[in-house]
Amino acid sequence: MKIVYFGNGVRGIKCLDTLLNNNLNVIAVIGHEGNSDVVDFAELNNIITYQPKNINNQEFVDVLEKLNADLFVLSGYSRILKSVVIDLPKFGCINLHGGKLPEYRGCAPINWQIINGETTGGCCIIFVDKGIDTGDIITQKTYEISNNDTSLDIVNKQLSFFPVMLLKAVKDIELGKVKAIVQDKAQGSYYTRRYPEDGLINWDTMTSNQVYNLVRALVDPYPNAFTFYRTEKIKIRKVSMIEPPIVGTPGRMPFKRQNGVVICCKDKGIVVNEIAIGDNGEPIDPRGLFQIGDKCQNHL
Repeated sequence: MKIVYFGNGVRGIKCLDTLLNNNLNVIAVIGHEGNSDVVDFAELNNIITYQPKNINNQEFVDVLEKLNADLFVLSGYSRILKSVVIDLPKFGCINLHGGKLPEYRGCAPINWQIINGETTGGCCIIFVDKGIDTGDIITQKTYEISNNDTSLDIVNKQLSFFPVMLLKAVKDIELGKVKAIVQDKAQGSYYTRRYPEDGLINWDTMTSNQVYNLVRALVDPYPNAFTFYRTEKIKIRKVSMIEPPIVGTPGRMPFKRQNGVVICCKDKGIVVNEIAIGDNGEPIDPRGLFQIGDKCQNHL
């Protein structure tokens, strides 16, 4: 079976490596424009690569058609494919999606799951159709999200699941053994793209639990949650919950503790354990910057 692989990021590299190590016939790799880690990896393995500006442009569709692939595999590839591309391969086009379906269609499902305080997460492989993450589900894996898990923890969990899932899915497709589950398109939710500015902490309206979830959802390598203090943008890199409740004016800092500085949220205080100044600052102890009685703001 001839596979054209569309990939990006760590997931893209690891799953491509799995296919190659199991002697699957990857005839070409498609990457995003500009620097592409998956393209670099493919070239090291002597695989032909492409980085089209517009994946659905007829000129590039002609290139894909000449490859005469049996299957397209998308792993971390973020461009939307139209029917003119989806319908090319004999066995269709499959996508590795990082959220539970149908609940988490769309963008940044790993982050949204944590922001929403989910205790069970999911990842799946689906057939690509004309909708966004609405195709038939080939296989789905659920897992526990603990109260201490960050987005990076979930990324690593999924990296342990996806290669095995993909290998089985490809082999089942080739053998005609797939029993895909049709999604009810009227069920579930579609989540939109997140932008760096969406990490702003609003101490007046957010509870301590909401702040806690936002911070752990946006750890590196994602743009961190942040606030403004005096004349600086402050990245909030790590926080922890405290009991009994400390209640005060939202954004105000009533106490310092051995492990950080208490900042009051809408309902009660939370301990800020680690911060960084600006977008490129190194992690520092907040006790060296924040002063008791001062207040974080929603803007400069």
